[in-house]
Amino acid sequence: MADIVVRRGLQSDLEAVFGLSTQLVTGPQGPQLDDFVTVFNNVVRWRENETNVLYVAEEDEVVIGYTLMTVSRLLHTPGLTAQIQELVVDESARGRGVGSALVRTNESYAQQRGIRRITMGTARLGGFYRRLGYQVTAEFYSKQLPIG
Repeated sequence: MADIVVRRGLQSDLEAVFGLSTQLVTGPQGPQLDDFVTVFNNVVRWRENETNVLYVAEEDEVVIGYTLMTVSRLLHTPGLTAQIQELVVDESARGRGVGSALVRTNESYAQQRGIRRITMGTARLGGFYRRLGYQVTAEFYSKQLPIG
């Protein structure tokens, strides 16, 4: 097994990340390419004090996972906070430490920026996050709104 490399997402990762994002369907339909391209281009555009952070994991130069983390300020807690919005590992690479490597990289980034708290919502991976030292602190609710 080759080493897993975690790095910042690049424009050239668009196709691979889109393919992985189709494995994370949380609504009535998966991502649409046109919408995905618009958001992806915004996420990977460099800016100081960024609010969206994309990491990809690759093995043998093939992208096998990604995380999207948002950074913001909340009214009820001091300083910056972060939330891992998306974590996807290709079905063929699950159980090999890819997700853990991605989460650890996000934690390292957060520490370097002075972020003291990371949260995430999950319906399926509670045991995974607990093994990484996360605690259940809230329930997460979602509502699909009609367009228009």
